Amino acid sequence: MSVSIRIARPGDGAAIAALWLDAGSYYAELDPEHFQIPDIDGLAERIDGSPGHNHLLVAEADGDLVGWLSARLERPAEEAASQFVREHGWTRVVVDALVVARSHWRGGTGTRLLVAAESWGREHSAEVIRLDTYARSPVSVPFYEEHMGYARRSIVFQKRL
Repeated sequence: MSVSIRIARPGDGAAIAALWLDAGSYYAELDPEHFQIPDIDGLAERIDGSPGHNHLLVAEADGDLVGWLSARLERPAEEAASQFVREHGWTRVVVDALVVARSHWRGGTGTRLLVAAESWGREHSAEVIRLDTYARSPVSVPFYEEHMGYARRSIVFQKRL
């Protein structure tokens, strides 16, 4: 099955929302303490009605949307010279979401979306691309580390109070 990547357009909102619901269901099954099935009431309309400031890509196969990615550029911070983390002085692509229909996992859809985001970042002079994912995901962690060559950059700690 051939998958094509394109910029999202008005009318894609319902399919994007359905994929978001599917992703939420997966994570809620994986760890119900930390994830929930999202309420998507009005989400399709918000997606379709908002040109947004994010770079929103969709993956299409046989006329159906089977994945999407939302990314944005972060420009160097004004106070970058006074920070000890070099990244504050770089242009960065931040991937806020990468969602692929479960039926298309391990079929190249996520790879194509992420490669397109990386290319977009290069076109906008980004030096790095970053994202986060659930550390215990048996699907996303190997995808990013082993397949796409991403490295862990930080660890977020949490403690229930």
